[in-house]
Amino acid sequence: MRFHKAKRISSAEAKLIRESSSLSFNPNVVMSHNDHDWYDIRGMTENELEAFVSDLLRAERALLLSGLINPH
Repeated sequence: MRFHKAKRISSAEAKLIRESSSLSFNPNVVMSHNDHDWYDIRGMTENELEAFVSDLLRAERALLLSGLINPH
């Protein structure tokens, strides 16, 4: 996966950012992927966020197709 500005954070950090942050280059401040991976996305533009999500989904699909992870 290519480099992105998103930083992986804990769920506690995500909660703190959601409750206290209002500055962001896009309408969102944090995002969760698979209910356990949290990312600080305040510094990403809409286009960067779209590319980041696409890369996350592409990487997940590759793992599913390889059999390294089970979707259930």
